[in-house]
Amino acid sequence: MPEAKRPDPKRRSPASRPAKTGKSGKPGDAARGRPRPGAPARREPRKTASSTKPTKPQADEQTVATSIRKTIAEAVEQQSEQRFGSAARRAAILAAVVCVLTLTIAGPVRTYFAQRTEMHQLKATEARLRAEIAELEEQKAKLADPVYIAAQARERLGFVKPGDIPYQVQLPPGAEVPGEQTPEAKAAAERAGQPWYGALWHTIADEPHNVPEPTPPPPGPPPT
Repeated sequence: MPEAKRPDPKRRSPASRPAKTGKSGKPGDAARGRPRPGAPARREPRKTASSTKPTKPQADEQTVATSIRKTIAEAVEQQSEQRFGSAARRAAILAAVVCVLTLTIAGPVRTYFAQRTEMHQLKATEARLRAEIAELEEQKAKLADPVYIAAQARERLGFVKPGDIPYQVQLPPGAEVPGEQTPEAKAAAERAGQPWYGALWHTIADEPHNVPEPTPPPPGPPPT
């Protein structure tokens, strides 16, 4: 009968083996992680889909929405820039057209006003010449009248008809002649016809000094 094998003293029994180390490497961690027989088991909360990271379809949708928003923003910005550029371009074209029209119309308009002024001047000259012609025709008709010729000969040349006695009146110096203006009235009339700066100068100018007095005219021959 064979002999029974003796146990090796160096070999350890399962009860004497040390416990397995956990993740931290400390012995007994595995025993700690195991639930106790008398303690209630803890339930870990399950992570829902909302708390987890978005799935691949949701990420694709978000990427598409972001790209669409960027495209819309770029399109709006480009449209605004195009509108601004088109408005500035239209304003420049309009200004150029206005300048060209102004330069084109300036010459004819200036010629038109110059011709109108010349036409008014010619009309005034024509009216003056017609008035002179009418006056000359009237004078011609008077010269054809013998009574008018006799009156002019008596007034201008001093002729009288046979049997008439002419009288010549000599006024003293300084006497006022009826129908003739005084020197003051003549000066006032001359000043009235002067421009405003001439009238202003006469108001501040000094009166002339040491002016010789006018000599009276010599007496005429005695009446015959």
